[in-house]
Amino acid sequence: MRRIQRDVCHEEFVKSLTTGDGALFREIWRLLLFAAAVGIKEGRRRPLEKVDTGKAMPESYFSSAGWPGFLYLIGVADSGDSECLRSSSTAQDSLVTAFEEYANEGLYVLRDRVQTSSSPLDEVVSLMLEAIRPETSSPILEDLI
Repeated sequence: MRRIQRDVCHEEFVKSLTTGDGALFREIWRLLLFAAAVGIKEGRRRPLEKVDTGKAMPESYFSSAGWPGFLYLIGVADSGDSECLRSSSTAQDSLVTAFEEYANEGLYVLRDRVQTSSSPLDEVVSLMLEAIRPETSSPILEDLI
């Protein structure tokens, strides 16, 4: 499986959330998982415009978080069928691309929310709470129900 990339336009924002005393996420991969969940919640993908391949992460970074299952759920929700579960390299690339694009959208949403807030932590918690409220469910998640 290919390495997971992110758009370079988020680099400073990613650093602000993952480094220093005020870091909200211990590792970048955790932030990307959260951002992908936000993108899925919003029901939008955003293609990456410019990447730094030197900052791409191997999938093994995500392995402790149920990585294959998360990717497969994204694929099934997106396509509505199980074709994405095939082990072909094309299917796997498609799953990684979907993850990257949901994470990219999620980073935009997160950045907008955090930059307009006096407390980044409160905004992240607020996004988590919104995700579990049934009245704000995602169009993508509704397809699974």
